[in-house]
Amino acid sequence: MAPFYRGSRFWLLLLLVFWATTVADERLAQKPPGEFLPLQAEDHQGAASFEQGQPLVGTTYFYWYDIESGAHIIDRDGTDALTTHPADMNNISYKSPSWHRAQLEDMVAAGVDFLMPVYWGVPGRYDGWSFVGLPPLVRAHDALEKEGVDVPSIAMFYDTSILKHNGFAEGGANYHVDLTTDFGRQWFYTPVRDFFSLIPPGKWARIDGRPIIFVYASAFAKKQDPGQFEYVKRRFKAHFGVEPFIVKSADWKGPADATYSWGGAVSGPLIYRQVAALGPGYDHTAVPGRQPLIVERRDGQTYVDRWLKVLALNPKNRPWIVHVETWNEWHEGTDVAHSREYGRSYIVLTRLFADMWRSRAVIKTNSLQSDANCVAWAPLQAQGLAIRPSGGDGVWRAMEFAGSEAVVADVNPFSNESRYLYFNVDDAFAFDLFDQTVVVSVTYRDAGCASFHIEYDNTDPGKGAMEGAFRTTGNVSVSGTGSWKSAEFTLTRCRFMNRCNGADLRIVVLGGDLALAVSKIKLTRTKVAGERK
Repeated sequence: MAPFYRGSRFWLLLLLVFWATTVADERLAQKPPGEFLPLQAEDHQGAASFEQGQPLVGTTYFYWYDIESGAHIIDRDGTDALTTHPADMNNISYKSPSWHRAQLEDMVAAGVDFLMPVYWGVPGRYDGWSFVGLPPLVRAHDALEKEGVDVPSIAMFYDTSILKHNGFAEGGANYHVDLTTDFGRQWFYTPVRDFFSLIPPGKWARIDGRPIIFVYASAFAKKQDPGQFEYVKRRFKAHFGVEPFIVKSADWKGPADATYSWGGAVSGPLIYRQVAALGPGYDHTAVPGRQPLIVERRDGQTYVDRWLKVLALNPKNRPWIVHVETWNEWHEGTDVAHSREYGRSYIVLTRLFADMWRSRAVIKTNSLQSDANCVAWAPLQAQGLAIRPSGGDGVWRAMEFAGSEAVVADVNPFSNESRYLYFNVDDAFAFDLFDQTVVVSVTYRDAGCASFHIEYDNTDPGKGAMEGAFRTTGNVSVSGTGSWKSAEFTLTRCRFMNRCNGADLRIVVLGGDLALAVSKIKLTRTKVAGERK
């Protein structure tokens, strides 16, 4: 009887798995919540669209607030959930067309080209705020259009945290989405389908006719593979008659139409080839359970400085989308919307800089190195090249060797086998080096380690970890003479967009006491046959 019992239990388990999968499949197959599906190619004829390369300003729009229920306004313990507060708390609700209208009117005043509702739409759970809040937004958009207002168009910001936190499984448990499986890819696509089914195609924000989707971090997926975005494009075209324009977070595998990075409000501007992300500052003091993190606004100077940095870049090569992060994330204090604390000051600033951005204006400041042939660093003498402050895995200390000032790699709390010195190239200088070659000269003390090399952010995703953010070049053996020497490294196909753990390049110290001393670094443009000027 025992073998039969074990076999019966196996088949029972198999049936339960099949039943659970079938239920889940049925939920994915449910009719989408909106009416704008299916569409054909002819449904998009004459639709307004931006062009690739056209300077644009977009912003993330958080609409999960509701004054009546207290959702995202009052925490469970009854305390204030907001760090920054809307100027008018009486009408705030994702269910209210008048609240959405007020936000849209302010976006018009701020010069925003497109907004991205931050969408947390779990498949099949069509009573959630992500679904309920979009029709009132559309009605507000309709009303303004009928009055002749040129309203920002609507893109999608896919909050991928739903890939892990979703209550999708039986009994409300979370289902961790595996994008390497057929079911996982279908799950991943379904929120995209559902979102656009709720937005009239005439309101879609488009690039060359293709609707814009910004995709948040990949870390919430159980697994991913390089084919996930091609799957979304194929399914979307079958349902809507056109392919989407996908802007992926830099940590996603596989090709997309553009790349960006979240975090522009904390450490912006974060500059990628097509998108620059920036924001006014950060303060999540009101969010329970988080470690303190405050990036001061400095009465607007933080926001001004970040805009000036991207406006200093050469218009021929600089990104063409600015992602203002965010319109109204009041929990984390990254908002530029009308607020009790700041009034309309950030709306005015955004309009000023958005107009300059669209006109391809260039603002030069004395601190930038855009016309220089080289940049250099030495202790207390940064000229377009700066060492990152000591911390993280890039710890260092200042030392003097017989009158020579230097920095020495210090204990890396994350590894006993390597230490790092991180450097940032001035953005205005670096951006014109995209896909070009530079020569880096390092003056070092011949002691303290066995060897060192350079890792840097490059344009070839196949060369180096994190899609080319850590490309390795050169290797210098340290013999222990204690004398000062110079080593030269050739860095090809430079990217220098701060992807090397927030820096452009790092010196990797290996072996011995891991205590390399460096007194000077110089980075020089060079010309290589076949490279653009």
